[in-house]
Amino acid sequence: MPQHISDDLETELLYQVDENPPATLTIGLGLQTALLFLSAIILMPTIAYQAAGVTESVAVWAIFASLVIAGIVSALQAYPLSRFGAGFVLAICPTAAALAVTVDALSAGGPSLLLSLMIATALFQLVFSYRISMFRRVITQTVSGVILILIPVTAAPIMFQRIGEVSPGKSEPIGLACAVVTLVAIILVSLYGRPRIRPWAPLVGIFAGGAVAGAFGLVDLDRISQASWVGLPATAWPTLEVDLGPSFWGLLPAFLIVAVSCSIRTVSSALAVQDVSWRSPRAPDLRSVQGALAAEAFSNLLAGLGGTMMNTTRSSSASIIRSTQVSARNVGLSLGAALIALAFLPKVTALILAMPPSVLAAYLAIMIATLFVTGMKLIVSEGLDYRRTLITGISFWIGAGCEYGLLVPDILPEVGGGILNNGLAIGGMTAIVMTVLLEMTVRRRRKLVMDLSVTGLPELREFVAQFGSDSGCSQKMLDRLDAVAEETLLTLVEGQSDSGTDARRLWVNAQSEGGDAIIEFVAKSSDGNIEDRIAFLGDASDSRPADRDISLHLLRHLASEVRHRQYHDIDFITVRIEGSKGPSML
Repeated sequence: MPQHISDDLETELLYQVDENPPATLTIGLGLQTALLFLSAIILMPTIAYQAAGVTESVAVWAIFASLVIAGIVSALQAYPLSRFGAGFVLAICPTAAALAVTVDALSAGGPSLLLSLMIATALFQLVFSYRISMFRRVITQTVSGVILILIPVTAAPIMFQRIGEVSPGKSEPIGLACAVVTLVAIILVSLYGRPRIRPWAPLVGIFAGGAVAGAFGLVDLDRISQASWVGLPATAWPTLEVDLGPSFWGLLPAFLIVAVSCSIRTVSSALAVQDVSWRSPRAPDLRSVQGALAAEAFSNLLAGLGGTMMNTTRSSSASIIRSTQVSARNVGLSLGAALIALAFLPKVTALILAMPPSVLAAYLAIMIATLFVTGMKLIVSEGLDYRRTLITGISFWIGAGCEYGLLVPDILPEVGGGILNNGLAIGGMTAIVMTVLLEMTVRRRRKLVMDLSVTGLPELREFVAQFGSDSGCSQKMLDRLDAVAEETLLTLVEGQSDSGTDARRLWVNAQSEGGDAIIEFVAKSSDGNIEDRIAFLGDASDSRPADRDISLHLLRHLASEVRHRQYHDIDFITVRIEGSKGPSML
C-alpha cells in the first residue's frame, strides 16, 4: 500500500507511469477522463463552425473527426511510435486559442482554406518539435504569455455576439439568462467544489444552462430524438482542395503564432505531467517534450485532412493525475479508445448541438478568460523587469489596436494583404522581434568551441579564467569556476566513453547575471542525465561504482545549481555558481 505524504490534498501515486493497474480501474479512469474532455472536443468545433456560418453537416463531421483524432493521438501520447508521443497520459483536444483564426479561415475560404492552413501549421510544428532547442531563447515565457493574452482579444467579438442568442441570429432576454446560469454554475463549482469535482465544472455549467433553456423550450429536442445511438455522421468526409490564394498568405502568420502558443503550452503540460507521473522526482526529459510536440503536430495534420480545427495538449492532464493518483500509460490508451467510441455515438453530439448558442458562448467566456490568466502567469513567471514589461505592453497594445482597426486605420488595413488586421499575428510577431533584438543586444556571452575530450581541459580552463577575470571575480570565485568547469568536462567525457561514441564537439557559453556566473555546456546527446545522477548520489539502488561519481560529488559541492536538459541529438548542461554565497575550494 502506498505511504501517505505530508500534503493535505495529495497522497503518493497508487500507480506510476510504468506500472499496470487492474483492467477495471484502467477502463473506468479512461472513460471518466474522456467524459471530462468531451465538452471541449465537441464545443470548440461547434462554436467555430456555427460562428463561420457553415452548414450543419460540415460542423457535425468536424466534431466526429475531432473526437477520432483526439482518441488516436491521446493513445499515441501514452505509447509513442518513434519520436511521436510523450510516453505519458496527455489528452489532445481542439483549442480555444485557435477559435478566432478558424472562424476567419472558414469565412474567407471554407474548409479547403482551413485544410491548407492546418497542413502548413502541422509542418511548422513538426520542425519546431525537432529543433525546439534552437528557439529556447526566442520563444520565451513572455512571448508565449503575450500571445495567450491576445487570443481573448481576437475571440471576444465571437463571444459577445452570441452571448444572448437563442438560435442563430436571434437574441432574447432568456438567452442572456441561460448564459448567466451557465457562467454562475461553472464559477461556483470551480471555486467551491472539492478537488475531484472541479474538473467537471464545464459539464455542470452546460447542463445547468441547458436545463434553463429546456424549461423555456429553447433546446432542440427533435435533434436529440432523431439522432441514432450508434453510427457515422450523415455526411461523408468532405472533398477538400488545397487553397494557396491571398487569404492563405494573409492568415498563415496568425495560424503560426497560435501554433507557437499551443506548442509552448504543450511544453508546460508535458513537463507538468512528468512531474506528477513518478513517485520520486526526476529531472525533466525534454526528449519526451519533443515527442509530445511531434504528436501534437501529427494531430493537426490529421485535423487538416479531416476538415476540423487545431488541437493542443490539455494542461489539466496533470491535475487529473493528481486527483486520481494514477499515471499509468494504460489509462492513456483507455482514454483514446473511449474518445473514439464516443465519436460513433451521434446522440452524444446531438445533445450538445441542441443547446442554444448563448450556453455555448458562456462556456467560451470561461475558456478565453482562463487563457488570459494563463498568459499573465507565464509573463510574471519570468519576473517583470523593465524589458519584459515593455515587450508585454507594446506587443499587447499594438495587437489590440490592429485587431480593432484603431491603429492608423486609414493606412494599415491596406498594407500586407490584410495581415495587419490580425491582432494576434501582429502582436505576437512584435513580441518575438523585440525579444530577438533584446537577445542580440543585451545578453553578451563568451563562447568557446572545443573537442569533448580531456585533452581540451587546458583550453577550457584558460577560457573560464579569462571570463572570470573580465567579470571582476575574486580569486575564490576564479578557483570555483575553474573547478566547476573541470568537473563538468570530466563528467561529460565519462558519459561519452560509457556510450561508446566517437569524440564529439563541445560548445561552452559563459555569462554573468546578477553577480552569479552561468556556464552552459552544449554537446550532442548522450545517455543518462547528470541532474538525475546528482540527485541520486548515494542512493542504495545506484549500482554505479562510487569512484565514478567523484566528479559529480565535487560538482554538487561547488555549484549552486546544475540543470541538464536533454533533447534529441543535443544536451544543455547549465551550471550556476553564486558570486557571494556557496562553498569555496579555499
